[in-house]
Amino acid sequence: MKRRVVGQLTLASLLASPALAHAQDAAHTLGTVSVTATGYETLIDETPASVTVIESSEIRNREARTLGDLLRGQPGIATAVDGSVGSDPIIRGLKRDQVLVLVDGVRINAMQPPARGSLASYVNVDLIERIEIVRGPGSVLYGAGAMGGVINIITRGGDFTEEPETRGFSRLGVTSVDDGIRGAVGVTVSNDRNVLDLSTAYLNTDDYKNGDGDRLRDSGTEQNAYHLRYRGKLAPGHEVQFRAQRDERKDVWYLASRNFNETPPSASPSPIAPPLGLNTHYTPRQTRDLFELRYEGELSGAWAPRVEASVYRHELTRGNYDWNAQLGRDYRTSDTDFTTDGLRVQTELVPTDDQILLVGAEAWRLRASPVSFIGTEANGFRPENAAPTPLVENGRIESAGVFVQHETYLDWATVNLGARYDEVRGSADAAANVPGPLDKTDRNFSWSAGLTWHLDEAFNPYFSLSEGYRSASLLERYLTYPYSDGFTWQSDPQLDPERNRTFEVGARGHIGATSYTVAAYESRIRDYIGGSVVALDPFPIKQTINLDEARIHGVEALVEHAFSDAITGYASGTWIRGENRDSRFDEPLTQMPPPEASIGLSHTVAQGWQWDARVRAVAPQSRTADTFTDGTERSTSGFATADLAVGYRFGPSAGFRSNEITFSVTNIANKTYREHVNEMTEARLDPANGVQDIWAPGRSFGLTWNAEF
Repeated sequence: MKRRVVGQLTLASLLASPALAHAQDAAHTLGTVSVTATGYETLIDETPASVTVIESSEIRNREARTLGDLLRGQPGIATAVDGSVGSDPIIRGLKRDQVLVLVDGVRINAMQPPARGSLASYVNVDLIERIEIVRGPGSVLYGAGAMGGVINIITRGGDFTEEPETRGFSRLGVTSVDDGIRGAVGVTVSNDRNVLDLSTAYLNTDDYKNGDGDRLRDSGTEQNAYHLRYRGKLAPGHEVQFRAQRDERKDVWYLASRNFNETPPSASPSPIAPPLGLNTHYTPRQTRDLFELRYEGELSGAWAPRVEASVYRHELTRGNYDWNAQLGRDYRTSDTDFTTDGLRVQTELVPTDDQILLVGAEAWRLRASPVSFIGTEANGFRPENAAPTPLVENGRIESAGVFVQHETYLDWATVNLGARYDEVRGSADAAANVPGPLDKTDRNFSWSAGLTWHLDEAFNPYFSLSEGYRSASLLERYLTYPYSDGFTWQSDPQLDPERNRTFEVGARGHIGATSYTVAAYESRIRDYIGGSVVALDPFPIKQTINLDEARIHGVEALVEHAFSDAITGYASGTWIRGENRDSRFDEPLTQMPPPEASIGLSHTVAQGWQWDARVRAVAPQSRTADTFTDGTERSTSGFATADLAVGYRFGPSAGFRSNEITFSVTNIANKTYREHVNEMTEARLDPANGVQDIWAPGRSFGLTWNAEF
C-alpha cells in the first residue's frame, strides 16, 4: 500500500518521537511527511490541504521567545499581539480559539483562560522539534476549535535503539535587545524495548527596546520547562507511553490592557471602578501541566487494524491580577485552575492496498470556577480585605464526538472523505452578572471532501470543500469581566457555534530545482463570534455576539529553488480580505491581517559555514471595522524587516556528535513597527503617563550554541 511504503509510523508514534531516524529518512527521500493533516503519516504532496512543516533546523536558528515568533512570515499566518508574550497565531484571518493548537497531539485550546497569550506562551520553543500547520477546517479529525486550522507543536524526544545508548542535546543563547539568556538540555536513554526522555529549558528576558531605543515597560518574562516521557514495548507491535510536562512563565504583562485612569472611583457608576492612575492586567505566574498515557498497537485480523488510545489531563493554573502603579500593589486578584480531562481512540484500517479507513471517538471536559478578590474604594483597594467574588461556579464545557475518514489512492488521484458528529454542552451552576439560562448544548456536524490530482510532477492540483465549527468558550458564555484588551466583555451563554465552510483550490509541483505550493480559498462563516463595542464611557464595554455571516478569501504561495546542494532560495506571500456580512455593519471584518511577503536565501551544510538571510515586507492596513469596534481598531503603516544568521557547524569532536555556533541579527535596520492585530486602542495611548504603544523589538544581536551529544 502506498501509505505503508512511506513508513510504519502512525499519529501516536510520530507525535511521541519526532526525531525518529527513519521518519527523517523518509522525509528526505520521499518528501515532507505530516501526521496532523490526516491523522496518520502522509506525504504533504498527497494531501488536499495547505500544509507547512517548520523543521528543527529552522527552529534552532531563530531567536524566538514564543510560538508566535516562529510562525511569523509563514504563508497564511499572522499573529495577534497584546504584549511581548501574548502573540496568538492567526490562520487565514481566524484567531485564538478559532484555531486549534495541539501540544504533542493534545489540545491546549480547551483551557481558554481570560486573556490572550493562551496559545503561544505555554511551550518553551527550545524544546520544540517541529511544528505542523494545517490551514482550513480540521474539525473532522479534531472537533471543536479546528474551524480555521490546526497547529501541532511536537516536542523533542528519542527512539528505540538496538543497543543501549545515551544521547542528548543542549542549547545556550543570549540576545541583546532584551538582555535575554536561555538554555536547554535533554537526555535520552534507550534500548530495544525502552526509551526515557528528560529535558528542561530556561528563558529570562528583560524589557526589550523598540526601534526608537525606548524600552517597552514590563515586556520581560521568565520561563521554565520540564518534560519527561517514557516509551515501552509491551510486545512486538504494541507500545505504551507516559508523558509529563510542566511549562511555567512568570511576570506576563498584557500590555494592551494598560490604561491611565483619570476618573475618580467615586465619580464612576461602577461599584468596582479601578483606582486612579496607571492600571495593568498581568499574570505573576502561570503553569501548564500535561499528564498523558497512550497506547498504540497493531492487531491481527482482517483489514490490519492499528489502534491508538490516549487519556490525558491538561491543567492550566494562572493568576489574573490587576496592578496599580500609583498604589504600587495589586487591586484585583484571581487565581484559577482550568482543568481539561480527555480521551481519544482511533483505529486505522486497511480494507485494500489502496485504501485507509480511519474511525475514532473523542471526549473531553473543561472545568473552572474562577473567584476574584476585588479591591474597591470602600476597602482601600486591598483585595485581601475583600470578600471572595465567585465569577463562575462550576463552569463546564463537555464535548463528545465520533468521526470517520476514508482515503483512496488511485493511479491518477488521491480522494479523501470525512465526517464527524459532536455534542458540546456548556453549563454552570452560577455566573456573576450573566442572565440565564446557563445551559446550552450544540450539535455539530463537520465534513470534508478533497481530491489531489496526480497530473504531472510539475503540476499537481488539489481541491477541497470542508466545514468546521467552534462552539463558544467557557469565558464567552459565562465570564463578564475586564479582559486584557481593556474592555469589559458581556458574556452570553446562548451563543450559537461558529461554522466555517471553505472551498480551496491549490497546486504543488516540482520544475527542475524549483518547487512551489499555491492555494486560493474562500471561507463563509456563519454565526461568527466577536465582541462589538457597545460603550466607551464611563468605561469600555464589548458585547459578545454572533454575526450573521462573515466572509474571508485569500491567496497564499510558497516557492523554493535549490541553486546548489547547499544553497536554497525561498519566497512566500499572503493576500487576504475579510468582510462583515451582517446587515448591522456591512464593513471589513475586524482584525484582518494585511498582505505580506517574505524572501530569503539559506546555505546549509553538514559541516562548515552556514547562513540564512530573510526579508519580510508587510503592507499598510487601513481596512478597519469602524462600526463594529466603534472606531477603536487602528490602521497600521507598512513595514519591512530583515534578519541574518551566520554560523559554523562542527563535525563530531570533543565528545559531541555535532555542535554549531550561530550569530544572528534580527530587525537589521532597527525599524520601529507594530503588528496590525494589536489590542491597544488609540484612545488609551498615553506615553506621558506610561501607556506605550506595543512596538515590536528593535535591532537585536544574538549568539547561540547548539549541540548534540
